[in-house]
Amino acid sequence: MSSSDDEEDEQEEVRVPLSQRPEWSDVEPIPQDDGPNPVVSIAYTDEFRETMDYFRAVFAADERSPRALELTAEVIHLNAGNYTVWHFRRLILESLQSDLRDEMKFFELVANKGNHKNYQIWHHRRWVAEKLGTIAATSELQFTQEVLSLDAKNYHAWSHRQWALQALGGWENELEYCRELLEVDILNNSAWNQVPLHHACLLAFLKTLQNAGSLPLFQIWVYGIY
Repeated sequence: MSSSDDEEDEQEEVRVPLSQRPEWSDVEPIPQDDGPNPVVSIAYTDEFRETMDYFRAVFAADERSPRALELTAEVIHLNAGNYTVWHFRRLILESLQSDLRDEMKFFELVANKGNHKNYQIWHHRRWVAEKLGTIAATSELQFTQEVLSLDAKNYHAWSHRQWALQALGGWENELEYCRELLEVDILNNSAWNQVPLHHACLLAFLKTLQNAGSLPLFQIWVYGIY
């Protein structure tokens, strides 16, 4: 079973407090220091407070171990926008030489829990894809297409897709994909903005629009750029 599967299963089970887990008995948690007179104390849940206290401890010790990797997963499930945790997770993944294909599964688990517009997770996915190289091209296009099927104008998904195409390749079917989106919504500015990125296909795309009688809507836009 992969580490990402283990992390997912752990989240689904009844949570055992870290203080009651034998594997964490050697760690002294570090409480959050809000100073002597905090202006506004945040009402964290006990689970969140404890998990972050243990994370601060492993982060301070720079512990790059399997248990530290699992702990970052727990923190991310509680707060997927914590940049420091994502950064430390990347350091651990590198140190453990983890299989980054499993990390993609973990990413999708987090993303599909209402985090499709989270800056931190998209940054993390780009990092993983860069490490995997061109073999990740297909999976990146497929995943962004899945996200765009839910929200065709998701800026994060489009931005990642543009990066993936330029860095990893896969332009062959991009024109057809944009055409399909525009058939659904001719005013999808995100799809229109994608077309000029592939200059070699631009003229063919305009010819298709002209034949379909849709070109006049965008003549000014096109001529304004070209």
